[in-house]
Amino acid sequence: MKHIKLNNGVEMPIVGLGTFLIPKEILPGTIKQAYDTGYRQFDTAWRYYNETDIADALKKYNIKREDVFLTTKLNVDAFYYFGYGYGWRHLLNWRNFKSCKRIVQESFDNLKTDYIDLFLVHHPWHNFLEMYSVLTDFYKEGKIRAIGVSSFLPSHIEALREVSDIVPAVNQFEISPLNTQKPLIDYCQKKGIAVQAMSTFSHFRSNEPRLEITQSEVIRPIAERHGKTIVQVVLRWLIQQNIIVIPKTWCQQHLRENISVFDFELSPEEMSVIDSLDKGRYLNYDPTMMVKYVPEQYRHYDEILNLR
Repeated sequence: MKHIKLNNGVEMPIVGLGTFLIPKEILPGTIKQAYDTGYRQFDTAWRYYNETDIADALKKYNIKREDVFLTTKLNVDAFYYFGYGYGWRHLLNWRNFKSCKRIVQESFDNLKTDYIDLFLVHHPWHNFLEMYSVLTDFYKEGKIRAIGVSSFLPSHIEALREVSDIVPAVNQFEISPLNTQKPLIDYCQKKGIAVQAMSTFSHFRSNEPRLEITQSEVIRPIAERHGKTIVQVVLRWLIQQNIIVIPKTWCQQHLRENISVFDFELSPEEMSVIDSLDKGRYLNYDPTMMVKYVPEQYRHYDEILNLR
C-alpha cells in the first residue's frame, strides 16, 4: 500500500474505505473484509453516527488499533439537538449547549481510542474557526496525530491563521472527472496540504453511482486497454495526482478492485482525456456558498485562483 507523508511527517494510506451510509448491519463485516483485503484507512465522522460501530468492529475482529488509520470529522450538526437545518427546519435548531471540546471528546469516546490519526473540520460552517481552534488544542496535546479540513477554499484555509499556527495536513473535498478542481488541488499541494477526494462516484448522501462517470464512454476505452474497470481507472487518475482516495463500498468484489490500482499506470495522454471531462460542476455542497463566513480580508485568495 502506498502512503502519503503529511506535512507533519505522519504517513497516511493513499487508499481508504469511506463508511458513510454503509448499512449498520453489514458495516462490521465490511470492516473485516476490507482489513483482510489490505485496507488500513477508515473514514468516518460524528455526523455518520457509525463511530461506535467501527470501534466495535475493530474489537470484534481483533484488529489492533495501531494497525489502522482512523479519520473522523467535527460537524456543525453536533451543536444542535436536531441537526443543523435549512428553511423551516431552522426552527428546530436549538443549541444543545455542548462545548466544541466536549463534542470532539465524544468522537474519542465513540471510537474507544485515546488518539485519532486525522481529525477534520467537516465543512466551513459559521463556526469553522472555533472548531479548528479546538482541534489545534487537541493536536498540541498529542491526542490527534494530524488535523485538517473538508471542502475548504483558499480563503477558509488562509483565515485559519486567525486561530491557529498549524497548517492543515489534509483538505478533503469533491473531486471527479466532472469536477477536476485543478486550481484548488494546486493551491493545496503548493502549501503542503495533502488532498483527499470525496464524492467521486456518488453524492455523499446517496449510494447510487454517478453514471456519467461509472459508465463513461470516454473512460471505457482506457479501462479496456488496461484490463481494468472504469472505477479503477478513475481511482488511478486520482492517485497519479498524489490524491488520497476513500471509495465507499460493501461489495467484496469492489473492495478488491478499489485497492487493486497499483499494477498499472495511465499515460499522460490518458490523464488528459479524463481531465477533458471537467465541467466544474459540484454534485455536493458548493463551498463558495460558505465564503460569507470568512473574514473579509481573506476572501481575495479565492479570486486569485478564479474559484468563484
